[in-house]
Amino acid sequence: MYLWLVFVHLVGFALFLLMHGVSLWVAFRVRRTTDPGLARELLALSARGNQAMYIGLLLLGIGGLGAAANAGLLSAGWVIASYIVLAIVFIAMYAIGAGFYYPLREALAAPDGAAAIDGTELTRRLDNRRPELLAGIGLGGLGILVWLMVLKPF
Repeated sequence: MYLWLVFVHLVGFALFLLMHGVSLWVAFRVRRTTDPGLARELLALSARGNQAMYIGLLLLGIGGLGAAANAGLLSAGWVIASYIVLAIVFIAMYAIGAGFYYPLREALAAPDGAAAIDGTELTRRLDNRRPELLAGIGLGGLGILVWLMVLKPF
């Protein structure tokens, strides 16, 4: 049973990281376009990647929690700290990313008969450091999680 949980955990981790890579690439690539059609397609690719990323996160959580429970570590300090770090990073990245990219997708799709934004407005909206902020939060959180798992400080 333990090996099965490790396998699920690793598959979830791989899917989670790969799909995050798609969204990360899109976040940096979309800033270089002035074509609303291309931006719409890139953001759709990112949305599909995020859907698969959440499946990876679910598998990662099931495998990780199952393995921790199997080893009797669910209440270990470093495991609890990992839960907290994961929750903080998830909430921060969702708030920063969704709060920007969902409205941008809507503006590019022109819902309710509104006019879609043009290349100039797209460039203005994309002129920010949001991708760097998201990457910093994600990589920082990953670094803390690796530190907790390797050193088990608590």
